[in-house]
Amino acid sequence: MEKDKGTLSHYLQRLDTGLYQFFYRLKKLSKTQRRLFMGLIILCSVFLLFFINTHTENNAAWLEGTWSNQSEKFTIKTKKRKFEYWDINRNGHNMMKNAQIGVNSSKRKIVLTKSGSKTEYHATRLKKSQLELQIFNNGKEIKKLKLNRTK
Repeated sequence: MEKDKGTLSHYLQRLDTGLYQFFYRLKKLSKTQRRLFMGLIILCSVFLLFFINTHTENNAAWLEGTWSNQSEKFTIKTKKRKFEYWDINRNGHNMMKNAQIGVNSSKRKIVLTKSGSKTEYHATRLKKSQLELQIFNNGKEIKKLKLNRTK
């Protein structure tokens, strides 16, 4: 058995033994202990999904900062770091204050708009430090920009 150590069959056998022991111990728990254990499993699953969701590409946190190309400079900031309300500045002028955000995950777009406003800003992440910003007014695209993150 000593020369079998380190092989795949050895690790699979140890996994099989460990799983058998785990389920045997789980079967021996009382009804209340099993419910508590299942509740902890569900809670851990929810936290795992929350963690994955906050680290996916459609998370809006990457959008915050200063973005520019040769002719224009956009600053996109959030209020109170809760990512609920956003301010958009263009070349130092306030373009939209207290905009709310929406994510279209099928097209990988983030939409910034304000209730009652006819203007929308659609941001699509191209690379880690590059985005495409489309400006829409009354549902029609009026400008499309490729911007790079500036420090």
